[in-house]
Amino acid sequence: MQTGRRRKLNTGLSRPRRLLPVLGLAALLSACAAAPPSAEITQPPPQHPPLLPPASVDAPHQAEQVMRGAFGTRDFTLRCVVRATPAQIFVVGLTATGQRAFSVSWDGTAWDTRSAPMVPDSLRPDLLIADVQLALWPLPALQAAYAPAGWEVSEPGGGVRRLRQGGRIVAEVHYADPHPWNGRYWISNFRYSYSLEIEPAPAAAGAQ
Repeated sequence: MQTGRRRKLNTGLSRPRRLLPVLGLAALLSACAAAPPSAEITQPPPQHPPLLPPASVDAPHQAEQVMRGAFGTRDFTLRCVVRATPAQIFVVGLTATGQRAFSVSWDGTAWDTRSAPMVPDSLRPDLLIADVQLALWPLPALQAAYAPAGWEVSEPGGGVRRLRQGGRIVAEVHYADPHPWNGRYWISNFRYSYSLEIEPAPAAAGAQ
C-alpha cells in the first residue's frame, strides 16, 4: 500500500476553541493506532480488516454526516462528507465553523491525505476508511475480502453488524435505519475502546 501524499492545509484557524474537535479526532485515531496488544499476544494483530478497493462498492454513494466520537475522556464532533465511487473513496472532515480539518482520498492503491496544520501526522487514514467500509459496504463484499485474512463479519439481526477476529468480537455497528448511507448508526470498537455516532447532517456541508 502506498503512503501517498500528505499535505497541510492553510485554513487560517488560530483560535484554540476551533482546534478542540480536530485534536479530539486526531487523539482518538492515534490512540487506536498505538493501543498495545494484550500481554499474551506475542505479535500484534492487524489493526483493522483488509481494505476493499473502491470498485467493490455496490453503487456510487455520498453521505453528509455529523460524527460524534469518544475515546476515554476525549470526545469530538465533526461534520463529514463521505463519497464512494468505483474509482475513489473520499472523506472530508469539517469543523463546526465549516473550515476543512482534513481530507482523505484513496483509489485502491494511492492515498492523498491533506490536513490543517493543527492535525498531527499520526492521523491514520486507513483506520478511518476501515470504519467507513465496515459500516457502509455491502456485507457479501466484506465477507469475501475479510475471511481469507482471518476476519469474520456477520449480521445476526436487529440492525447489528458484528466483526470478529479469532472468535473474539472486535467491533459492532448498530443501525437505526435499513439504509445506512442516509441514516443514523453507531460504531463501537471493543479492542481500542472508542465509539462513533453518525447521523445525517441537517444541511449541505458544502465541501468538494
